[in-house]
Amino acid sequence: MTAPTPNAVIGGAVEAVVVFCAVVGFFALMSVFGLFPQETAPLLLAVLGAFGCYLYGRHGRVRFGRGPAA
Repeated sequence: MTAPTPNAVIGGAVEAVVVFCAVVGFFALMSVFGLFPQETAPLLLAVLGAFGCYLYGRHGRVRFGRGPAA
């Protein structure tokens, strides 16, 4: 396996930040609509869980040997 280029690493980090902001925005809207009324802990767990699922789907399958064969 070859080492990723600096541009690929920066691109991956920017993508992760954009997805994290989208996840936070989505759950903030859900809070406005009353899904998480005045509840900080469940909202925080929902945001972290959703972002964790994204990271696992993006990187975990390949890293843990469940991705496509190289």
